[in-house]
Amino acid sequence: MSRSPSAGRGTRVAGRGFRASLVFLAFALGAPLAALRAQRAEDTTAFYKALELESAGKYKEAAPLFRTALNTSSAVSALLGLERVYAEVGWSDSLLPPLDTLIRRNPHESVYRSVQLRTLQSLGREEQLRTAINHWVQDAPGDPSPYREYARLLLQRGLTASADSVIRSARQALGSTNELQLEIAQLRAAMGLWEESAQAWRLALASSPYLEQAAIYALTPTPPATRAAVRQVLLASPVDVPARRALAGLEMGWGSPADGWLALKDLPADSASAAAWTDFASRAELEERWPLARDALVAALRWRRTPEATLRAANAAVRAGDPGAALALLPVEGPGSQVTDSARAARTSVPLQARALAMVGRPAAAERLVERFDRWFTPGTRTVLTRAVALGWVRSGDMARARASLSSAGTEGDSSDAAGWLALYEGNLRTARVLLRTSTEATPELATALAIVARIHADSVPSLGRAFLMLARNDSAGAATAFVEAADRQAASDATSILLSTAAQLRAALHDDTQAIALWRRIVEQTASTPEAPSAELEWARALRRHGDAAAAVARLEHLILTYPQSALVPQARRELDLARAGIPGTT
Repeated sequence: MSRSPSAGRGTRVAGRGFRASLVFLAFALGAPLAALRAQRAEDTTAFYKALELESAGKYKEAAPLFRTALNTSSAVSALLGLERVYAEVGWSDSLLPPLDTLIRRNPHESVYRSVQLRTLQSLGREEQLRTAINHWVQDAPGDPSPYREYARLLLQRGLTASADSVIRSARQALGSTNELQLEIAQLRAAMGLWEESAQAWRLALASSPYLEQAAIYALTPTPPATRAAVRQVLLASPVDVPARRALAGLEMGWGSPADGWLALKDLPADSASAAAWTDFASRAELEERWPLARDALVAALRWRRTPEATLRAANAAVRAGDPGAALALLPVEGPGSQVTDSARAARTSVPLQARALAMVGRPAAAERLVERFDRWFTPGTRTVLTRAVALGWVRSGDMARARASLSSAGTEGDSSDAAGWLALYEGNLRTARVLLRTSTEATPELATALAIVARIHADSVPSLGRAFLMLARNDSAGAATAFVEAADRQAASDATSILLSTAAQLRAALHDDTQAIALWRRIVEQTASTPEAPSAELEWARALRRHGDAAAAVARLEHLILTYPQSALVPQARRELDLARAGIPGTT
């Protein structure tokens, strides 16, 4: 079908007219749009200028700019800024009129409502506060936010009964309190309902794992007698990683780090569990609880093995006295033992491998490894490894090779803390006192040695040397006997109690509570005025409670608290006393 020329011209004319209309519309709208963009830029400038003035402490100057920004897209942030600056200058009541306007404009913005409630509470306007809550409930039926905010405000003021009433009202109005578990958890803790609080915390953590620290903080005051119920709630099936993490943190705070690890050790190997294990290990490292750090890091390696995590695990193993585990993680020979960067290895893995070899009784292998990487070691690392190799020879019973190892380091070796240890093993306390004080490696063994030699005034005590030598050779039972013998020989000095205490600790580590209790009793009864007496009585009571004699444990703890009221151990004794009394029927 043909088109007439006139029809074509009409179409072209119409097209040109339509395009002209668009051009006109663009021109017509251009000025308002440009003005709108300029206005928004001005509003943004005002808001950020207000923030700058607030940061500079110019609150009165910031207030009008924040108030202007209430009519922009930054209204929520501007309101919070206005709330802050009005509070600083004591003008909080001036916030109420703009709040009324904002709420009428957008009744479903919860931030406006929250600020209104906070302001009314700070002003002490209880009746207006309840009216505002009722209006919020009416404007947002089925929304838990009004109840949540009101309960939080009441809890902040310590009004637990009123907060409980709000929670009951929410349950009646909403049919459920699933979205109020955080408030319920805090409320139950404030009321001393620890088991119910733990149940609510578990539900809250399931949907909000970031509340872990809040849960730990709220549940830490749980009395010893109720902790078992809290543990049961957080350990219950199904396994819940956030709940287990919270329990681990609680146990650390309660002084039961081993129980904290028990809460985490059986988690399934996945990313969430690995994060929990690594976090627990970090805290254990910080508190120098090396066996727990080792176990947690080894567990994390089951999920993902990285060089950094492997080094941390091996370091924890060495510090925990478990050189075998360290060598399994960082083998010197076989698969995984290839070194591609000698300088890096000398800074990281080799010192751990050498120390572990010396600890397992392979000082010759440790010596060869140290010689191989010697040119990459720093002076500090070389000193530490010289001592480690020398002690390895000591453990092997070859004192001559130990001295030769130190001599190979020249005058530095002869004046090192390792030489001090060898002097101590020979009973030469005069030399040991001087050299051990130069040690840069803080360890429990060094602290014990320094404390003992400082309390003995003699320059030569062979019996004490034998005790430390047996300890270095991992003969704990023989060392305990030797420390008692040394104590008997030093009966006239003030070192008796510390020597007996060291022997008791070794017996307790061997689970020989009978011998340990006999030594603690001797300290308490024969050296009651020494620093070791309160500690001995506390450990004596703990051993009695472990063996089911709660009544005797209570007697010891009460004696400790009354006899040594200024001792730093009294708070621990009070906690142990609560636990012991909980084990006696009719005393709780």
